[in-house]
Amino acid sequence: MRNSPQATITGKADMSNLISLRKKYLNQGIELSFTDLFIKIAGIAIKLHPEMNVSLQDGKIIQYKSINIGVAVGTDKALFVPVIKNVQDKNLIEVSEEFKMLVNKIHGQKITSEELTGGTFTISNMGMFKVDVMTPILNSPEAAILSIGRTCKELVVEKDDTIKIKPMTTLSLTLDHAVLDGLPAARFLETFMSIMENPLDYFN
Repeated sequence: MRNSPQATITGKADMSNLISLRKKYLNQGIELSFTDLFIKIAGIAIKLHPEMNVSLQDGKIIQYKSINIGVAVGTDKALFVPVIKNVQDKNLIEVSEEFKMLVNKIHGQKITSEELTGGTFTISNMGMFKVDVMTPILNSPEAAILSIGRTCKELVVEKDDTIKIKPMTTLSLTLDHAVLDGLPAARFLETFMSIMENPLDYFN
């Protein structure tokens, strides 16, 4: 917090189609977590908004070509952030398998320093806890971190003024304001939520 001016923006997304997609994979015998889906969604959204894949180092903005997603994983002893590298080149199943492997290494105390470094963007999924909103702190020198809260059923007013009950979640995106302005961050968050709400446009 001393090294960068941090700002957080939030938005709400409908989880209905993402829940259905996960069930579709489960029916095919493929077990995916929502975190797996969020990692790949982040990779797609960052590819569409490469200005998010940057950091400020020694007064210079560094633009990364590879999209390396760090994921916060808590244990009874400490918080770890394993990194799935080159997410842009991996499909959803490959991302899922690599993340499971890294989590197993953490619990088996076999994770290496190389597997915990090199991230360009971080995700913190709090959906398994009774947490609606968290304002995450940047994982320096990355320029942004995204937190996803729990999913709750809420009354939603549709465009035609009808009211429906939908599973909604809150996303909080913290950015380094020395590197990113609010406008590109807002556009990225909108894209991330749009992919969440229309996953079949991006996943088979």
